[in-house]
Amino acid sequence: MLRLPCAAARVAAAFLLTSLASVTPALAQPAKIDAADTAWMITATALVLMMTIPGLALFYAGMVRKKNVLATMAQSLMAVALISILWVIYGYSLVFVGDGAWLGTLERFLLSGMTMDGVNAAAIR
Repeated sequence: MLRLPCAAARVAAAFLLTSLASVTPALAQPAKIDAADTAWMITATALVLMMTIPGLALFYAGMVRKKNVLATMAQSLMAVALISILWVIYGYSLVFVGDGAWLGTLERFLLSGMTMDGVNAAAIR
């Protein structure tokens, strides 16, 4: 009975070592914007927001007394609204612009300096 875990561990180790030897690198491909990819990202974002807003509101509403449910739901909605506004102010620039040490730069603070020339041509179609 005690030999089974050792044998299973040996088989697992052999499998892992074999799989490490057969790894091939993924080569970089040119970036392109596809309509289907964009549609999926918009759909996924909508699904997350439809899940987050009522989900958080109902979760926190279940933790308070009946008289505080509406206020708790409003707080959850306001938190999502605040995070969305902060994304436009800071998030876009920190994620997509510049080569900072850890994050991007605040070069596009409040989306300043955004022009149609800076947008990928495939995104405009």
